[in-house]
Amino acid sequence: MRVLFVVLLIAHLLMETMAAVALIGGPEGISAAGQGAQWSMHYGFAALAMASVSLWVWPRRNDLAAVTVALGLLATFHVGLTLSLAVAGDQVGGMIGHAVLAAISLVLITQRAKVCAPA
Repeated sequence: MRVLFVVLLIAHLLMETMAAVALIGGPEGISAAGQGAQWSMHYGFAALAMASVSLWVWPRRNDLAAVTVALGLLATFHVGLTLSLAVAGDQVGGMIGHAVLAAISLVLITQRAKVCAPA
């Protein structure tokens, strides 16, 4: 379970960092300054904040309380985005990615004591 948790943290960090770069640097991101259409940039910074969860929990990845909070955030985030993308139906790749991370998060949150167990 520990290895799966590390995989989740790394995959989440990479996925959300790439999303942040795409949203902030995209056509409705920073280049749209002053046009009132910077929704993409705002969501990009939210994605960057979510990506940072992996970095914040990394030093405490053996602490049950920290792991519980991190897994709760990740499960809520990825389940929510999976549902949102499924309803929209226009980003199947993103929906699949979030669904995989949601499933891993949900499995790990039910097994979180094993994530923090001594190796």
